[in-house]
Amino acid sequence: MFRLITILLGCLLLATPHARALTPQQARDIYQRIRPSLVVVQYTLDGEFGRREISGQGVVVSEDGMVMTTLALFPPQLPDEQLKEFKILIPDDDDTEIDAAFLGRDERSEWAFVKATGSHAWKPLAFDDLPVDVGDIVLSVGLLPKEAGYTAYLTQATVAANLRGPIPQVLIGGGGLASLGSPGLNVEGRVIGMVPYQPGQTPLLSGGSGGGGGSDPMPAITNPPRLFVRAREFLRSLADPPTGTPLRIPWIGCQLSAVTKQVAEYYNLKGVPAVQIGEVIPDSPAAKAGLRPGDKIVKIDGEALERGDRPEETPLIMIRKLRWRKVGDEMKLTVVRDRDAPPLEMTVKLEEQPRQANQARRFFAEDLGLSVREVVFADTYAKRLPADARGVVVAFVRPASSAASAGLRVGDFVTQLNKDPVTDLDAFQKQLEDFRRRNPRDVVVLVVIRDQKTEVIRIEPPQ
Repeated sequence: MFRLITILLGCLLLATPHARALTPQQARDIYQRIRPSLVVVQYTLDGEFGRREISGQGVVVSEDGMVMTTLALFPPQLPDEQLKEFKILIPDDDDTEIDAAFLGRDERSEWAFVKATGSHAWKPLAFDDLPVDVGDIVLSVGLLPKEAGYTAYLTQATVAANLRGPIPQVLIGGGGLASLGSPGLNVEGRVIGMVPYQPGQTPLLSGGSGGGGGSDPMPAITNPPRLFVRAREFLRSLADPPTGTPLRIPWIGCQLSAVTKQVAEYYNLKGVPAVQIGEVIPDSPAAKAGLRPGDKIVKIDGEALERGDRPEETPLIMIRKLRWRKVGDEMKLTVVRDRDAPPLEMTVKLEEQPRQANQARRFFAEDLGLSVREVVFADTYAKRLPADARGVVVAFVRPASSAASAGLRVGDFVTQLNKDPVTDLDAFQKQLEDFRRRNPRDVVVLVVIRDQKTEVIRIEPPQ
């Protein structure tokens, strides 16, 4: 333990900028004030590979024990029903464990929330929406991994650039930032942002090797995060967080892409931020409003679209702004359809996005090594099936299992089991369990739709 902490502190010293904007005492005061607001979010992933404890950093954001943590700690491919036994660990209090509940993911800001169900003297952070300029000093306070006792540490760095994009971010030079989920502060000690997920970083504080699976004891120290988001990008999440059920996220129901240079020139849109509509989903808000493939959106509610640092970011920015609206809101779009015709004004009434795959129930047939789940809209749309198509979708195939040997694949749409139609998840489970009781060693035959083709999969049960 002592050797690990010595290595980590050595890396920090090497990464610290030469120019100091704070006295050592001022830095210590900030560190001591922020440290009690840092906690560890822990839960059990109870999935097909068994039970595994997951933990990552969080910050207390309310006096009743609500904690914000990075969305990357709960990847969207993890089913909600497999996330169990939530706890909040208090590093400065002998790793005290307090029971907690998962409030949910917030796709609008890419953060997630849990809330304590036990009591504690919480010390929430207060965030300030303040400007950040190139050359400003930024500090951050984070937690080292479990192997280092969840020790809090402080970093100091310099702002290198302000980046535009779907979520505007601040690029850091110099020494970098603390671990994912760490608060960022200015030289006055005011909390001005958070360190979000970024490629090459792990949100995990447990699982060995800093949660990254390699030999590096703490990737956030030897290869620190270089981006943080200002408070303005998530303050609305704090005011309207998930409450234990999935958020009602609005959608428009069509594909959106960047307008190419050639298209922009042809439609006299050179230099104009625009988004082109691709496929329009039948009976979606876009279809009801009369939008067509090829239409170019140039304004929303009379305001020009926001451009990013790259043209392909414009539709992503539009989608993010769309998510912050409410289901039922009306949105007026200015649309260019014909080359020399005046733009069209069209009104879209936003509806709730269809249920996501991680919200669907699952069934695990352990002996065969497969999991199936309920059908969601994305399944039928991707396979060009009717929206009311009946069946289940393969969600997991265990390597070297009977299902894997038979060639079953994740995403296969199961329509029949031993010649009997599969109507839904409960029917599949009952059909399979009844068959296994009657015929424990017989082949299970599934009819599946794969790549819009019908396949027959014969699964030999383990003998």
